Amino acid sequence: MRQDLVIRRAVLEDAEPLQALGIESFVAAFGHLYSRYDLDAFLGDNYGLESWQRQVSRPDRPIWIAESADHSLAGYAQASPCDLPVDPMPKGALQLRRLYVRPDILSLGVGAALMEPVLDWVEEAGRPPLFLGVWSENLKAQKFYSRYGFTKVGEYDFHVGAQVDREFILRRD
Repeated sequence: MRQDLVIRRAVLEDAEPLQALGIESFVAAFGHLYSRYDLDAFLGDNYGLESWQRQVSRPDRPIWIAESADHSLAGYAQASPCDLPVDPMPKGALQLRRLYVRPDILSLGVGAALMEPVLDWVEEAGRPPLFLGVWSENLKAQKFYSRYGFTKVGEYDFHVGAQVDREFILRRD
């Protein structure tokens, strides 16, 4: 699968497919944790089309997409300056905000292919610390990130409506 991928920066025309994949991936991974009301409200607040259009247009929040040979979206990664509750916040710290792969092709190398441009972006920025938040019970994702040198440095609460999840903060230097 990995050799069939094209990795590129997202453009405005990608907003709608990004929205669809974002919702599909989030629901597949975490939808069972939340009430329908909380899930719908969260998705409306965080995965709306206008939000994606704004995000794709922001140079400080690069989004890379992985396209399959048939030009369908296989996954995406989004980065930004860090806004996680890290204290003290290192100067220039960056954040991997999201890395999602289409649920039907997990474990086929798409995540690894998307991690490459993220790490290149960090290198180009002078290699400041890279942080991310990951659900405390998502052991598969934690194992994936540990292969890239991420280690746990903190925790915080992640709210999805009335539900509060424990998130781990991981850091890579």
